[in-house]
Amino acid sequence: MQLLDIAILVLYLGSCVVLGILYGGKQKGASDYFVAGGGMHGRFNTILVGLSLAATLFSGISFFMLPSIFYDGGTAFILSVLMLPFAWLVLNYWFLPRYLRGSAHQKPYDIVQQRFGPHVRTTVALMYLLFRVSWLATLIYAPTIAIMGAAQLEIGWFWPLVLMIGVCSTIYTVAGGLRGVILTEAIQFMVMTAGIILVLGYIFWSLPLSLSEALRQAIDDGQFETFDFSFSLETMTIWAVMVSSFTFKIGNYIGDQMSLQRYLVSGNRGESSRSFLINMMGIFSVVLLLALVGVGLKAWYLAVPSAAVPANPDKVFPYFIATELPAGITGLLMAAILAATMSSMASGINTLAAVLTYDLRARCWTHRPQSDIEQLYFGRIASLLIGVAATISAGAVGLIGSLFDIVQTLLGTFVGPITACVLLAVTTLRVAPSAMLCGMIVGALTGWAVAWSPLYSLWVGPMSFLACLLATWLLTTLLRGRGAMEPLYHVPSGEV
Repeated sequence: MQLLDIAILVLYLGSCVVLGILYGGKQKGASDYFVAGGGMHGRFNTILVGLSLAATLFSGISFFMLPSIFYDGGTAFILSVLMLPFAWLVLNYWFLPRYLRGSAHQKPYDIVQQRFGPHVRTTVALMYLLFRVSWLATLIYAPTIAIMGAAQLEIGWFWPLVLMIGVCSTIYTVAGGLRGVILTEAIQFMVMTAGIILVLGYIFWSLPLSLSEALRQAIDDGQFETFDFSFSLETMTIWAVMVSSFTFKIGNYIGDQMSLQRYLVSGNRGESSRSFLINMMGIFSVVLLLALVGVGLKAWYLAVPSAAVPANPDKVFPYFIATELPAGITGLLMAAILAATMSSMASGINTLAAVLTYDLRARCWTHRPQSDIEQLYFGRIASLLIGVAATISAGAVGLIGSLFDIVQTLLGTFVGPITACVLLAVTTLRVAPSAMLCGMIVGALTGWAVAWSPLYSLWVGPMSFLACLLATWLLTTLLRGRGAMEPLYHVPSGEV
């Protein structure tokens, strides 16, 4: 990495911090800090929220994971984006009308407590905390390793890079709140997309053979022969990709506080739905672009063989950046990697601080009502501590396995039970609170067991989700049969 590349990175990092702080403005209370006071309305803000949502859920992990999947022949994974329209249908026509109904809740997981009580809400919050802190650590670890490979840096650079990413993201998140996070995420999403387009342009412009010839070589090498229609649970089949992708899409957009925050920011179903459509188009575009990067890398190394190409698919893209891209483009791509990383990290920090402030501290650590200003101060302290914890934890993530397995294990184990709980909270089904609590624990244990079984890692999320629903239903039925159903905390309109 040359001086020009370093200058681009420094300029980019400084700009993110300054913009995040300035646009965040002065927060008057916790509601301003965590949901921007619910006041980000209008076309411009709708676009910002949509791009922010896309940047939040499309992290630096995906930036390297997806090219490696498609480079390694996992072409079937492209079907994952086809689940987005189905997720939008569920979100727009079923979930949002129920979630945003009236003004009964102003915080993401209020609805869980209204249906199932404080103990279930606390369990959801703890699961979400464990899930997102480990995810944040992975979020820092993966791009750091990639940047070191791309810049050909020694292992001694690991912690300086980790600290650079963690500290910069934490600073503007603590100071700017969610409003500052949303602006920087929207900018970072555009930077990330531009970086991917630059790489694609360079690959296909510099290939020593025509695009049609490169694709023919990739086809001859079996690049597109991975659409497995078998019913095996131990490989990446079409069914595993579709079921897992739908589960994760529903989990991301319905069970995840980072998404729920943005629906509350928008304030109504119409603007939330439009923001989701912008997010969907952004995700669809970036996934297709990164799929082309993976296929392009395969075509490149088939046309220009090199004995030094890493055997690990996760390291091929960083190797290409280090050995092929010219100065300037490398710096812009590094900025794109940091954009993908910092956008998700900032949102994760803010969301986890909200969990600590609203879902845990207010119910477990204090016995008196907290003013909005007191919650704001605590939220900022919590944001700082979470950023520090995630940064320090990044060093332990590499022990789990490949990047793809890390993501599926960490996300799937907790996303399934959390999503099942939020889904049931907006329904009119009679669910016993104790059954919901036990069902979530069963779901998490099932996900962890699947993660360490011979089953393919894509099944972790669906299995944990189904196990939670099944256990909750069985226990509720058992309690009803014995006449031991607890009283419901809240019955939505239409409950029978």
